[in-house]
Amino acid sequence: MSVSYSAWCRPLLMAVAIVTLANPGAHAQLEEVIVTAQKRAESVQDVPIAVTAFDSTALKARQILGAADLRYTAPNVNYTNSNFTSSNFQIRGVGTNLVAASADAGVGVHVNEVPIFSPRLFETEYYDVAQVSVLRGPQGTLYGRNSTGGALNMETRTAHSDALEGNLEGQYGNYDHKKVVGAINVPITEQLAMRAAGLWLERDGFTENLYTGNDIDGRDQYSVRLSFSWSGENTTANLMFSYFDEESTRSRSQKQLCKNDPSGLLGCLPDALDFDKPNPTSQLSNLLASDALLGPLGIFPFGSNSPSAEPRHMRKVNADFDPIYQADETLVTLDLDHELENHTLALVAGYQDTTMFSRMDYTWNVGSPLEVPPLLAVLAPKTYDFMFTEGLPLSQPSRNATGSVGGHVAYTPQGLESFDQSNRYSEQYSLEARIQSDYDGRLNFLAGAFWMDVELDDQFWVIANGFDYVAAVAGSVGAADGLGWVGPQFNTDTKAFAIESRALFGELYYAFTDSLKLTVGARYNIDTKDILDRQILLNNDPDTGDRLLQPYGADEPIPVDYRDDSQEWKEWTGRVVLDWALNLNSMIYASYSRGYKGGGFNPPFDPLDFPSQTATFDPEFVDAWEIGLKSALLENTLQANFSAFFYDYEGMQTSKIVNRTSFNENTDARIYGLEAEFAFAPGASWLFNGSASYLHSEVVRHRSIDPRDPTDGRDEVTLIKDTTTAVNCVVEMTPEAFAAAGVGGQFNSCTGLRDLGLPVTDGVLADLDGHQLLNSPEWSFSLGGQYSASLPRGYELLLRVDYYWQDDMYTRLYNRPVDRIDAWDIWNAQANLVSPDNSWYLRAYVKNIADEDNFVGMYLSSASSGLFTNVFTMEPRTYGLAIGYNLQ
Repeated sequence: MSVSYSAWCRPLLMAVAIVTLANPGAHAQLEEVIVTAQKRAESVQDVPIAVTAFDSTALKARQILGAADLRYTAPNVNYTNSNFTSSNFQIRGVGTNLVAASADAGVGVHVNEVPIFSPRLFETEYYDVAQVSVLRGPQGTLYGRNSTGGALNMETRTAHSDALEGNLEGQYGNYDHKKVVGAINVPITEQLAMRAAGLWLERDGFTENLYTGNDIDGRDQYSVRLSFSWSGENTTANLMFSYFDEESTRSRSQKQLCKNDPSGLLGCLPDALDFDKPNPTSQLSNLLASDALLGPLGIFPFGSNSPSAEPRHMRKVNADFDPIYQADETLVTLDLDHELENHTLALVAGYQDTTMFSRMDYTWNVGSPLEVPPLLAVLAPKTYDFMFTEGLPLSQPSRNATGSVGGHVAYTPQGLESFDQSNRYSEQYSLEARIQSDYDGRLNFLAGAFWMDVELDDQFWVIANGFDYVAAVAGSVGAADGLGWVGPQFNTDTKAFAIESRALFGELYYAFTDSLKLTVGARYNIDTKDILDRQILLNNDPDTGDRLLQPYGADEPIPVDYRDDSQEWKEWTGRVVLDWALNLNSMIYASYSRGYKGGGFNPPFDPLDFPSQTATFDPEFVDAWEIGLKSALLENTLQANFSAFFYDYEGMQTSKIVNRTSFNENTDARIYGLEAEFAFAPGASWLFNGSASYLHSEVVRHRSIDPRDPTDGRDEVTLIKDTTTAVNCVVEMTPEAFAAAGVGGQFNSCTGLRDLGLPVTDGVLADLDGHQLLNSPEWSFSLGGQYSASLPRGYELLLRVDYYWQDDMYTRLYNRPVDRIDAWDIWNAQANLVSPDNSWYLRAYVKNIADEDNFVGMYLSSASSGLFTNVFTMEPRTYGLAIGYNLQ
């Protein structure tokens, strides 16, 4: 949806009018917000960093339920799900744009100061949280690791011995939304306290699966947290345990869009998105099972373009099974602080393990019934009896990757079907130790050491019974009855990936005067990454080059070697900040920071299929300059903060699909922008907040082949579709000259054409210089207004409205019109009725009032899948009632 300038400016003019006309009433001041952005408690207005912080009151007032909602109020923050069970939290155009088990996030996520490598960021909701803060810009000294874009910090509530207190809230809303959240704080002794909190959520899905008749993308999850706090004369200790579990029908993407390509060379045309399906001739599983390759044993008619119907509605899909989503997380954090005479010693330790399982219909379609050719039963009766008496079986993912050949069958549909599955297990330990001075003189310091160890097992599967069928025919007919070609599925098998990160860091603080201060910080990083991975799909023997065959029912390990590799980076990062307090209420600052993010390993691939691709990608570096102003005006009833920044990126990491896998590459980039944040309390009954952001981002001197159109739209080259791998390549000849060469049509063999001496390349390099970075809207704007009305008998009514607008943006570096998401906006509102003693309250809420299906992200699939586009949408309109009780 396109939104004009006047449309997003109108709410601001309305707010100005309201403030102008409102009776200020009683004198009011804005509350001070304390943050630990510099590893010490200080007012957010005194921190020379662009930081937006929300305490528990602000989170509830602005309906910030999780990380995704922060984009509606924090400047230059963008958020979208990703295609592979993760998410991209992005600040100032920097986030997680890579697809690889070894990829690092550009924005560091921390819980109680513990960095989390595999956060359950897009599944969990905030509850019993003391504060959430967003630090914008590279955090090259105090926050490791690799926070080139910034940091997202969450602090849970700690137990205290002051009093017995607690709260309990129940919600009910549309989509049969049910939620219970609560906490209780129990003093045990004067020094020891315990706090328990929990959340339970269940609701129906937002999307209707027309085939099964069920609502999908629902939720069924819970989380519990137990905290202990102990305080001595000079020592405090906070220990937190939490556990999260989900078993739901969450879908990783909400819809697939495509403009059907009649030729089948691409699958989807590169000029637009529509409610079509890809040309099935373009998809690898169909090609391999086609009559063009298997003759009379083929079950897919080559050249056929009869895709299944696609519902022309964003909240309706057609899938032969409902998504399965399971995730859990165990997280432990420990924070120890010991006060000496002039120093503070701190120790922060953390442990996390998380498991995720997700299975979805890969192409959101229901295949037409097919019959296995009777000839197969004649030529290979053993195979036919083992495999095809009930239909066309789909492999079940198995550790040995033998699938249906090894007797592992997920289910048996009657037509050509497919699904994908993601599995991840991650375990991490971390430890940070710091010493910080508190001298009376001009010079102070902070010094520390950091260690983190992460190990994970990551699996991604694409299962298609076209693969299972060709495994049977190529094995039993091509060799001997009863043999199958393994593995009959696509599997990116990351058996083991490990990161060990170590760092020494420190900062010096020098006060030239009471108002002028200098901060100089440095961090020495050592990152070591080790990987053991491979790719499985109908593999050949690594010694003989022959097909790998196994008897049906055998489940022996496939002799495909794992890549065993290790890389290490040693880099310096840091910052220099000069801040000047103009008076007691205003401060300006200027800073330079150096950020770094380690390189990594591209997903495993066959170099014969991708001769121009590299096995690794390089680290990225950023030099960032920033100036800012923080001010509290009108007797602290108005806070106005401004920042301007410039980033010079060397080797920014980005990802793209290359035929049937993801590859990560590096590009230089420039980013600059402006940010403004306001909070205004004109009277005791009124509170307003707002933000405005400008972000300019551009690619610098980079060329890359566009997977959507490897010809880059040029007529002097010829597009080829490989009939055995479904990849695309380009022959540097005009279509007329290629036809005259007499080597066959555009459905051909890229390797064969190359062997004939033709000028075959992966594609035409597109010039991306000056293109906008992905998911980086140029303008964004937010505005919130809150009014508190006193009612008879001491009751209070709180009314609040929030508005957010963002400019259009691109979801790929190629900046094609098809990559653009139009500008969109969202309105949220709520009303709270509070009892005189604040012991209970009643709240009515609504989010996405206009019920918009706005896109927040996209992902382009591979050429072997037909280049369909997965789109990620915001949630539809949700509304409900909540009733809460506060134990005081």
